[in-house]
Amino acid sequence: MVHNIDRSQLLHVEAAMNQSRNMIYHLIRFMKKNDVKNVKERLREMGRSISRTFYNYWKPIESVDIINIKDVIVTIYKKILNSSVTIEIDEINKLIIIKDSKCALCKYHYEDVGKFAGCEIILGMISELIELINKDSKNQSKINIQPLEIRESQAFGDGSCIQVFKYN
Repeated sequence: MVHNIDRSQLLHVEAAMNQSRNMIYHLIRFMKKNDVKNVKERLREMGRSISRTFYNYWKPIESVDIINIKDVIVTIYKKILNSSVTIEIDEINKLIIIKDSKCALCKYHYEDVGKFAGCEIILGMISELIELINKDSKNQSKINIQPLEIRESQAFGDGSCIQVFKYN
C-alpha cells in the first residue's frame, strides 16, 4: 500500500481504479438527486481539471496535429487510464471516434444513473490535455478537438465505450 504520494508520483503508481469508478457513479447519483444542472458538463470539467494537474508533470509530445493525433490519444489512454483503444478519424465530418472495450470508468451497467457515463470525464481530459500541449507549441498545423458525445457506454449496457470528438 502506498502512503503520502504527491501529485508528481501519480504517473508512477497504480491507482485504485475500482474506487475511482465507484466514486464517479455515487457522485452522479448525488448530482441527480440534488437536481444539479449540466451533470455531463460537470463531469467533463472534472476531466479538464485532471489534465491540468497531469500536464504539470507529464507532457507526452511537443505538438499535436492530424498526423500524430491517433498516437497521442493512444499514449494518453495507455499512460493515464491503462487502456488500449482503437481510433477512427472521420475526415468528412471532422470526427475522432475512440472505441474503448475496457473503459476504466464504465465497467458496469448502471440503470439508475440514466444516460450519464463516467467516460464523460475522459472527454474533458483528452480535449484539455491536447489543448494544453498545443497552447505551448510553435507548430502552426496544430489540431483542436472538442468533446461531442458518448455514443456508447458500458454504463448504458453497451459492449464498449465510444467517445466522439469534433476536430478542426
